[in-house]
Amino acid sequence: MTDIGNLWSNAILEHNKDEYFEAHELFEDIWLELDDRNEKDIVQTLAQADALAVHLETGNLAAAKRLMRQLPELSQKFPKEYRNINLVEFKLWLTQMISIVPDVDNILQISNIKPPKLLNCRKK
Repeated sequence: MTDIGNLWSNAILEHNKDEYFEAHELFEDIWLELDDRNEKDIVQTLAQADALAVHLETGNLAAAKRLMRQLPELSQKFPKEYRNINLVEFKLWLTQMISIVPDVDNILQISNIKPPKLLNCRKK
């Protein structure tokens, strides 16, 4: 497995253990290694979404709102799957957060602050 492959596996594992800060850091490491702009945008979206989850969990609404500067644009091209990971539920969560976070005054107004697990696509 390539270095990116190992980083990817570890990022998915950390995300699925609800270790969003660690996953965010690993996604950033992957981002640095990628050359393709589309792939970089996908991985950047995952990194920022996990950073959003950290801020929501810790009650840092100001930092969560700052992430709303770039996440809406990044989410526009976010695919249904990437590297055999189904991203449909993740994108739905992200879209929900993008529509809610900018308008709330208190983290407690946000339900479902945890992003969904990142699961392998089913083989056809």
